Amino acid sequence: MKQKRHAAILKAIARGDIKTQEQLTEELKSAGYLVTQATVSRDIKELGLIKISSASGGYKYAARPEVKRDANQHLNVFSNAVISVESAMHTIVVKTYSGMAPAVAATVDELLGTEIVGSIAGDDTILLIMESPEAAKEMCGRLEGLFSRKGLEDA
Repeated sequence: MKQKRHAAILKAIARGDIKTQEQLTEELKSAGYLVTQATVSRDIKELGLIKISSASGGYKYAARPEVKRDANQHLNVFSNAVISVESAMHTIVVKTYSGMAPAVAATVDELLGTEIVGSIAGDDTILLIMESPEAAKEMCGRLEGLFSRKGLEDA
């Protein structure tokens, strides 16, 4: 449950200007999470969220930019491990060389986890579950671009 809540927090701060813990608590409650301000405070600390200047004035919560740089370094390493990326209905199948799927999946989860309903990694295959066939096709294109360009320029 904590992982889903963390994903919901990251999605909420990416969507809008979340300026206070109280505002984030209300966002989570409206999404169906029974949380207290203390829980949200712990989640903010665990996620390493920071406050940045907001375009509308004041400050808002954001994820640390270092996480994306670390993920970019991992993607550069793992891009050579990916053999293919294909979508089918609301799922995406990523084929890797033997033994590489768990590491590639962990990087994809860290980088794009808030946009993915769920993921399963075997030895050489990753199954990503999306909300719709359209979302799967769009994400498939993004993943192909990420792995072929070896970076996050368009992520």
